Amino acid sequence: MLVSSIARFNAITNMGNAAMNMMNASNSMMSGLRSHTFGGEHNLEMLHELDKRNSLDLASNSLLYKLSYLQEKAAAKRQALEAKNNKLDVLA
Repeated sequence: MLVSSIARFNAITNMGNAAMNMMNASNSMMSGLRSHTFGGEHNLEMLHELDKRNSLDLASNSLLYKLSYLQEKAAAKRQALEAKNNKLDVLA
């Protein structure tokens, strides 16, 4: 039961980290658009590279978030099954 609790906490932590990274990538995209949009042709190439990198960051962090969500869901199911199978009668 302890192992499934640790797995759930790790999955929740990974979900939070992925959500924060998605927000940072989105903010970076928006600030890049504001500061580099009309700077000249060489800046348009840089803008394209920034957009490509930030889009990949968003996609990979979105995938990481979804995987972590599924891991947390599986760990919760396993934890509930372990609790059901290992009922302990404890008298206080």
